[in-house]
Amino acid sequence: MGLMIFLLVILEAFFLGACSGNPAKKTDVQVLTKDDSLAIAQAIKETKVSKIDTVKEDSLPVNMEAAHQSFIRALEMEMRGDRALANVFWHHAAESDPYNRYLTFKRAEILMAERQDSLAFIQATRGQKLKGKVLASQLGILAHLYVKEGIADSARKYFTMALDSSKYQDMGMIYDYSLFLEKVQDKKELVRVYDLLLPQLNYMPTILKRQLQLLMELKRDTAVIDLFGKAHEATENKEYLNKMVQGLVYQKRMKEALAIIDTLTSSTPEDEMMITLVTVTLDTENKYDEAYKMLKKKYYEDNVKNKFIRYQLAHHQHKAGEYDSAKVNFLESINEGITERGFLMNAYLSLAQIEENLNNLPQGLIYLKKADSLSTDTEKATIALTYSMLKDYQRAYQILDSLIAVWDKWIPLEGITDDETLKKMTIEIESKKSYYKRRLTLLLTQHAHEIVEKDKKDSTYIKEANEKREKAQKLYEELIKKDSLDYNLKVAMAMNLERMGKYDEAFKMFEALLDTNLSKYVDKAEILNYYGYTLIDLNRSEEDVNRGMKMVAEALAFNKDEDSRDAYLDSKAWGLYRQGRFEEALKTMGEIKNPRIQEDAVYWEHLAAIQEALGQKNEAKKSYKKLQSLSPKHPEVKRFFNKK
Repeated sequence: MGLMIFLLVILEAFFLGACSGNPAKKTDVQVLTKDDSLAIAQAIKETKVSKIDTVKEDSLPVNMEAAHQSFIRALEMEMRGDRALANVFWHHAAESDPYNRYLTFKRAEILMAERQDSLAFIQATRGQKLKGKVLASQLGILAHLYVKEGIADSARKYFTMALDSSKYQDMGMIYDYSLFLEKVQDKKELVRVYDLLLPQLNYMPTILKRQLQLLMELKRDTAVIDLFGKAHEATENKEYLNKMVQGLVYQKRMKEALAIIDTLTSSTPEDEMMITLVTVTLDTENKYDEAYKMLKKKYYEDNVKNKFIRYQLAHHQHKAGEYDSAKVNFLESINEGITERGFLMNAYLSLAQIEENLNNLPQGLIYLKKADSLSTDTEKATIALTYSMLKDYQRAYQILDSLIAVWDKWIPLEGITDDETLKKMTIEIESKKSYYKRRLTLLLTQHAHEIVEKDKKDSTYIKEANEKREKAQKLYEELIKKDSLDYNLKVAMAMNLERMGKYDEAFKMFEALLDTNLSKYVDKAEILNYYGYTLIDLNRSEEDVNRGMKMVAEALAFNKDEDSRDAYLDSKAWGLYRQGRFEEALKTMGEIKNPRIQEDAVYWEHLAAIQEALGQKNEAKKSYKKLQSLSPKHPEVKRFFNKK
């Protein structure tokens, strides 16, 4: 009270003195400037500082008894929940023992809570110089105050010291440090701190999302994947595991992705997504057998069963030639409720192709019509080719002709004046037309081949087939004129010319396509085998046959897949037959392993001729019987059995 009375007396004297003088003229009145205001504010701030802050430290009075009593009373008030009174006693204790480190920081803490940060900063920086046990909380106070003062380096220093002192067990401090790091945008250190914080927060989604964002900004993809793995391990949330598998697939770490898939035993949407992703990726990498093995295990052994897993399994069974199982699973997946247009359309399309493979064409057409009703323009070409497989060429031609006519009549919409936009649209339309015309050429050549196979000597069939090939030839010429660099289209055109009997034109194209500079654009082995076999089969001269044999040998040296290899072996065997090397020819035919090639009439034509040349009458008769079942009007069949 004495201090307050003293201040009032001083103020009263000041005002009385101010009033006793002559009145100020209006011209003497001065307006405060901005600098005046700042100076006054600083003066007021300085008056708030306790005498402890301004007096030299070696002259500060110490009253240990008062300090001790105030310390006890402060603790007592805190226990009673009277925070305000406790703070009064803490202040009194600090003033009574100004060299006590603990009490000085306690006072700084209270001032911080009262939002008197400047006073708190003075107390804390002074307290840091005092002797006594250094506590993590004290270092934390300094860190926070340096943040508020805008001194980043010192703030970082004391945060690090505080966390080291607490052995990174103070989660509140770690979180506060992370906020500071966000403010100064130290992303690398922030990632390290979040790594410490996330497990303690059970991978809180907001912090997890921020950590993922930081890792992606720093291009640490592997760390992103690992983080999803840790989050799943801690929370058992399948969404995180799903994200982890996506990351592994993206990084092509398929062995690790498959190891995770192997652990799945439920049928949740996340499980389905992971299995589907890995399946599609393996298929894209042409690892169909590996994908099929994985699907069978998940479905039949691990009991991961839902309509989409069954649907994928059916597709792989179809590809593997297990038609009965594929058919069952496609139908079951439809019955289980696959309603998505694309999946349903593909299921019916696959069923149609399966029925074609099982030689059940009427049922195949039923499924195909269902697929057709669900298909879009971009899928119509595939639908058309499937109609041709089911021998409904009329419907196939109708679809493709209709699609081509639609795009031939296309004109830009009114109002499109942007030349760049119009150019892009025109290119897209031309691409569509080319695509459908290519499908039509494939359809025409396939149909022509089937027509001739009915009877290779029938002039009516030959004429009809050549009409199809002539139409295809015009399309080839039109397409190549627009894109002269489409070498695969040129391969198809050369083959079509050969089948039309235009050998010189065909061989000239094959010679150009076998140029070494084009090897990366075309399947050189396929061209060598086709060209070589044609020379062998024509048998125009010994020189042609020998040249054809060299081409086939070169094709075999490419180590192609089993189907291609067996086709090339058949060509080689036929060349050996033409050369009169019948024993070698038969041995080469015996090297053919794929049973599917035995469904081809040409295989049996060659085998029968070789056996006949070797005098193996019974074996030759069996082979000609098989050829007869595949091509009843084949000229060699007629010759052999008429001779008998």
